[in-house]
Amino acid sequence: MSNPSFISFSRVSKSYDGANYVVDDLNLDVRKGEFLSLLGPSGSGKTTTLMMLAGFESPTQGEIRLDGKRLDDKPPHQRDIGMVFQNYALFPHLTIAENVAFPLSVRRVSRADQKVRVKRALEMIELPHLANRRPAQLSGGQQQRVALARALVFEPSVVLMDEPLGALDKRLRETMQYEIMRLHRELSLTIVYVTHDQAEALTMSDRVAVFSDGRIQQAASPTELYENARNAFVANFVGENNGLRGRVVTVKDNWATLVLSDGSIIRGRCEQDLTEGNEAMLALRPERAHIHGADDMQADTQSNVVRARVQELVYCGDHHRVHLTLGSRDALVVKVPNTQRHSLPAAGDTIEVAWRHDDCKILAASVPRSAPAVPPPASPSPSIISTAPAGAN
Repeated sequence: MSNPSFISFSRVSKSYDGANYVVDDLNLDVRKGEFLSLLGPSGSGKTTTLMMLAGFESPTQGEIRLDGKRLDDKPPHQRDIGMVFQNYALFPHLTIAENVAFPLSVRRVSRADQKVRVKRALEMIELPHLANRRPAQLSGGQQQRVALARALVFEPSVVLMDEPLGALDKRLRETMQYEIMRLHRELSLTIVYVTHDQAEALTMSDRVAVFSDGRIQQAASPTELYENARNAFVANFVGENNGLRGRVVTVKDNWATLVLSDGSIIRGRCEQDLTEGNEAMLALRPERAHIHGADDMQADTQSNVVRARVQELVYCGDHHRVHLTLGSRDALVVKVPNTQRHSLPAAGDTIEVAWRHDDCKILAASVPRSAPAVPPPASPSPSIISTAPAGAN
């Protein structure tokens, strides 16, 4: 049985000044054929991690392996990795076919073989009819497809993508998301994808690694991240969250009771790092809460119930956002589906809001500085330099 770890970061750190670490003691394994997204805010270490894998940055400590072989001591052009940049990085003076062929030409692939591979790559992205045009004659989405074809044409072991859809408008971005997902599925590609867009990461990935302060806070499937955040940072960063603060009253058998600032008693799932008497955060997704009178749900012994004052109603097409306050300071948002049977409250009304105990989680208020090693789940280039023109960022 083959090792499920295809890419391996072992205790990798990166510092530019010898004192502050932008990536700190990173342990991460990626299995072959996996689509892994590195998600986090600016400065969290996700792009530096990608650049170390690409060879554009060198680790200060630790080692990186690809298919069991040491990688961090090799230059980028020897890593058999393709890369797709946010700014496309196409040669403006070359045709589309010549751009796609460039990685093959620097590898001294014969012209006959180049022609076959380029034709196949352009058909793969459904742009063979544009082979003789130049990049300026293509739309942003088409240029990004060409950049993707160029990264794939030499059949690299790994494809790295650094926020490749960030420059596209919403509609094009969504189209390209599905295009990349299709290619990943059909070609069984191993993709490491950097993004700060939570929705993009949740939509496209097999697994998402959430970065903060140079460390991975949690790496899991999109469903697990959204439904079962490990800490407060992940709950607040991935998707929308009602992060109400309170004091822990009891902790028992992975369940905890929390007292909110207005005196409401809340019960929810919890992790093992909670301590009675300490401050904690209630993680509740807006779509999991229900307004009494706005739907058929009634509070029962398995539900939390709070009284809140309606501050504002916002129409969002397929749903309404109801903004409420609990007591004097805590804010709560509830998403109410836009169906005719719902009767909405008015601003200024005091109403009851309910949600099931297992639809919320009580987490320690502070984010742990350390994070455990992150193994892959159980199994279900030209060189990078040659995929971009000189001077590309």
